[in-house]
Amino acid sequence: MAFDFVLSGGIILSAHNGYEPFIGSVAVEGERIALVKPGTIAHAEAKHWIDAAGKIILPGLVNAHCHGDMTLARGLGDDLTLLEQIQRFSDTNWFYSLISDDDRFYSRQLTYAEALLSGTTFLCENMYWSLGARSVAAMAQTGIQGALCEDVRADFSKPGTFVGDDWLKAFADLCRIEGLVPVLGSISEEDFDSALVRQIAEKAKTLGVPETRHLAENDWRVEMVKEKFGTTPIRFLHAEGALHPGMIGSHAVYADEAEAELLAQNGVSVANTPLCECKIADGIAPIPMYLRHGVNVCLGTDGAMWNNSSDLFREMKGMALLHAATSGIRAITARDVLNMATVNGYRAFGISDAGTLEAGQRANIILLDAANAHMAPLRLGKYENIASAVVYCATGRDVTDVFVSGRHVVERGQLTTLDVSKLISRVTEASNKIAEGLE
Repeated sequence: MAFDFVLSGGIILSAHNGYEPFIGSVAVEGERIALVKPGTIAHAEAKHWIDAAGKIILPGLVNAHCHGDMTLARGLGDDLTLLEQIQRFSDTNWFYSLISDDDRFYSRQLTYAEALLSGTTFLCENMYWSLGARSVAAMAQTGIQGALCEDVRADFSKPGTFVGDDWLKAFADLCRIEGLVPVLGSISEEDFDSALVRQIAEKAKTLGVPETRHLAENDWRVEMVKEKFGTTPIRFLHAEGALHPGMIGSHAVYADEAEAELLAQNGVSVANTPLCECKIADGIAPIPMYLRHGVNVCLGTDGAMWNNSSDLFREMKGMALLHAATSGIRAITARDVLNMATVNGYRAFGISDAGTLEAGQRANIILLDAANAHMAPLRLGKYENIASAVVYCATGRDVTDVFVSGRHVVERGQLTTLDVSKLISRVTEASNKIAEGLE
């Protein structure tokens, strides 16, 4: 019997063998990888055969923290810190007055399209607004896998307004029907309350879903918590019993050794967004320290208002270079960064059957065109440089093909699920409306 897809004769790079590259082939049957072997597989053994010579075959990447609503605001926050953005734009109330639910829907879909086209196959969407079932549809229609964070707050700008438990359960069920991971989006640090953080952690456990929160993101939020509770955000959550294995702490820029150990002991994952944190001057998270303590660190891009890009290849290079400059040349290796962008990301969301190229794993696979000047020369053997080329040389523009659970969603650089040009037009119109309203 012929395989559904065969990717033949490419350079295979995966965590399962320590990122030791080799020329080989991957066969896909249904939603799973059926076979990974050295060498090639003949045309006759595949219904669809792809010549992967000159390409690198990788597991699909994981964006562990993203705000798709903000793609329509790309560039509006340039040269401003996060606090300055909040202060600058609060008078217009543009989050509400200038954006419709349709605008939000298409902004998210353009984000997911950008992610797929640059090699991301799983994305965690941190929604500012619930669109109900349309939140699920936005992701499912694009073809990306992911996690959807339904905020516990009915209105994130109004502390004390919360979504009902019945809807949270119904939302979790909707996500699971589409193969998505439901996630509980928690409160901001400025809204911390002892009873509330305990209740939210317990609610996540009761629903059987992860909890994500912005954690120790910037100095002014850390100071707010210190002034109110006399301690830091991480220590406060630990004291309240609100750190738990299902938690993903986004950013985690400010922490010391003891706090890193608390995160590790409680099984909390950190989703770091290094380029965003540089762009809005939040700071540089102590990632090497987290790794020393055994914290599961994964990568995100945040929203386009704060980063301007959903390309995880840029994020990987940024992560590696930042910590080479600030923590030492061997503080983080290319292989460490690849783990953050693949297996660690899946681990944060409780997924163990994705992130490597092995038989039985989800067929979340990407192909990189390596036959170009900015990645040459490539070497195998004792002095191989394949992991290095992926982290330091590649960009999302090098992605030619993407498979999500065996579905060929990007083919020869083109998204097969949605019309990207129409999405661009719709989101551009919405973005212009915002810009005009801010004047």
